[in-house]
Parts: sequence; C-alpha cells; structure tokens
Amino acid sequence: MRHGSSQHVLLKISTMTITELYNQLCDKDFQNHETGNLFFPAYMYMYNPEHEYDVEKEILDIKNRLHRPNNYLDVMVVDIFEEFTSFLKNEKFGNTTKFNFFIEHESTKQDAVDKSLKQDAYTEKFMNYLRDKISEHHSSTEYEVAYVFMKGFGNSYPYIRASRFMSNFEKHIKGYKLIMFYPGVAKGYYSLFGLLQDENLYRAIKLINE
Repeated sequence: MRHGSSQHVLLKISTMTITELYNQLCDKDFQNHETGNLFFPAYMYMYNPEHEYDVEKEILDIKNRLHRPNNYLDVMVVDIFEEFTSFLKNEKFGNTTKFNFFIEHESTKQDAVDKSLKQDAYTEKFMNYLRDKISEHHSSTEYEVAYVFMKGFGNSYPYIRASRFMSNFEKHIKGYKLIMFYPGVAKGYYSLFGLLQDENLYRAIKLINE
C-alpha cells in the first residue's frame, strides 16, 4: 500500500467524545450496516492513548447500554491481541503449538520469530478464524446484530498494523459495522500512540465531529 494514494483517507485526531460516540451508535440509520461511505461498514474511533484505561471501561459501558431493552442491540467486543494469541495457541506446529514454539525460541531466534509472527498475523487462516468466531457469536444471539468493537491494536503492534489488517479482513465484514478503537493520531499517516509511524488505512470512515 503506497502512501499518498488518492484512495487513502488522511485523518485528524478524533474530536468525538465517548458520549457523542454512544449517541452515534444509537442512531437507527447508522445502525444499518448497509449505510456508510461506499457501503464499507468499517469505522475508526481515534483516541488519546493516555486515556487507554478510561476508553477500555467506556467500551464495555457502551456495549452494555446498547444491549439494554431500549436499544436491544448485540455488540461483540474483539481484542485483536487476545484473538491472535488464541489463534497461535490453537495452531499445531510439530508436537507443540505455534505459540509455545515462538515463546521457546524468541530469545535465541528473535528475528525469525518476529518475521513469522508478522506473517501469521495476515494469513487467510487467521482472517477466517476471526470471521468464524464473529459469525458464531452472532448466530447465538437473540438481539439485533449491529456492531463489532475491535480493540487491542496497541498491544499487538508491531505484529498487527491496523491498516494492513483491515485490507485483509475487509471482505469478511458482512452483516454488521466494525468500529475500530485506535490509540493514536493521524498526521499524513497513522501514528500509533502519537509516536510510532503506522501505515495508512484507505477505507475506514473517521468518527469525528466536523
């Protein structure tokens, strides 16, 4: 993905508060997964990484509030770091798992382990793992399916970059809207924590008040 492509969306730090985000998610038109720019149902909520702990609590609070009878919505919270870890623990590698193999060799073969992790993070197998987990959750709920909240991009860096992940996972987003929580800013490129240069994400719609 080349920086500066006409497809890329240059973002500013989100000025949308958590309360404003909740109000947006309550909007009946917004809840329709077929609405949105180019009919692409992925959105990014950018926040100050110094507020990580507060945002974590607010994510669960929003989930619970949307679940109540006045909204009756199903919200699934996906921690991308935890899911990648779980995926590796279930991947057989010889007589062990990939997770155990990487842990055993990370101190002696760090470069090789890092390279393998970055490759595994974007495989179709991992994308399918996430897709199936989300589908299984949605098929088991009696509530109206509306959103998947995805967090954990800070913990999963540098193995999972939000931009590359989304370019691989976007084809699996069906029947719901994905809300990505990104701890950083954008200044011509995505900057994780406001310090680390990430790649551009060309299709996620910014959630800000303009």
